[in-house]
Amino acid sequence: MAQIREFVPQKGNTDNKMEFEEKIKKHRRSRMLKIGTTVLISVLLVTGVYFYWDNMKYTSYTQVSTVLRTSASDSTCLNHNGRVLTYSKDGISSMDAKGNVIWNETYQMQRPIVRTNENAVAVGDYNGNIIYIMNEKGKMGEVKTNLPIRDFCVSKTGIVAVVLEDSKLTRINVYNSTGAELVKSESRMSQNGYPIALALSDNGEVMAVSYLYVDSGSMKSSVAFYNFSDVGQNSVDRLVSGNDYADTVVPYIGFLGKDAAFAVGDSRISFYGGEEKPVSVAEKLLSEEIQSVYAQNEHIALVYLDTTGASLYRLDVYDKKGNLLFSRSIDIEFQNILLEKNYIMVYNEQECIMYSMTGSEKYRGTFAKNAVLLIPMDKGRRFIMVTGDSIDVIELN
Repeated sequence: MAQIREFVPQKGNTDNKMEFEEKIKKHRRSRMLKIGTTVLISVLLVTGVYFYWDNMKYTSYTQVSTVLRTSASDSTCLNHNGRVLTYSKDGISSMDAKGNVIWNETYQMQRPIVRTNENAVAVGDYNGNIIYIMNEKGKMGEVKTNLPIRDFCVSKTGIVAVVLEDSKLTRINVYNSTGAELVKSESRMSQNGYPIALALSDNGEVMAVSYLYVDSGSMKSSVAFYNFSDVGQNSVDRLVSGNDYADTVVPYIGFLGKDAAFAVGDSRISFYGGEEKPVSVAEKLLSEEIQSVYAQNEHIALVYLDTTGASLYRLDVYDKKGNLLFSRSIDIEFQNILLEKNYIMVYNEQECIMYSMTGSEKYRGTFAKNAVLLIPMDKGRRFIMVTGDSIDVIELN
């Protein structure tokens, strides 16, 4: 017979039973106390680290390394996920911080358009018929069209959506990273309007399009979301959601992470939530003219002229849900704005200002060389600084 251990005290052993139950309660209290203490320490540690970083200020920078670079006078530099992307009418190339050419693609274009999305890069000729698609390793494929290219966008996976011009019809076709056609659509401008902005979600399954049209003599905009996965197959033209805006032009649209999107018009900024069928979650009416729009990660920054006269510009930074994180005056002319997860950097060739995401100033200084482009490297301390003749790595101190 198997030996069975009896855990329940026999009748009459009341004291043993109470002692047993008290031990269980004590054990549970001790366990909960340990868990609570661990969670509290973790929260305090994370809060402390964030508070320390948020209030830490840099006063100078050092040059860690430098390499010489040569480029055509008409070339333009962009950040390609931590590398230097350089393009002109004759070609496009990617280079690392040490000056090593990762890949190079030659072509002949009159008006090259470049779109980037983390690792993916797409370059095409306005009014031309070809788009090259690259990632961090080099060319993945190319899109060839029979109609003139007006605009396009690229997802992180290399999927490309292209606006094609065809007389009174406007076509928006979608291609995979090798150039194969995935989706073919057409619409009449008299019905849907003209697409003035478009964007793809990270995986390329959802496309956002801003249409501009005239209704009863008034200018109107429509922001539409299309889903190319199984979710959208039962919707007419795969249109899963959208909003109309009267007396508004919406020239800027994009995604903020996998489950949020935004649209910036001349009189409002709209925020959308939802991974498969984005819907409006917040609206902010704007009474001032926007000068610039920057979007990256889960943040969006709007730049206005400072109407008070106290400074040159005003910078407003929002999160993906439409919450205003901070508003600050900018007293320098700027050529670009870096919008990272934990900080935002405003700079021109000679000057630079860094803010945390709570709006505290973390760095203000000048460059020893004329900066063409700044590319973040790690946690807001190191940057690749591209100049006219060099690629420098600098570190804030």
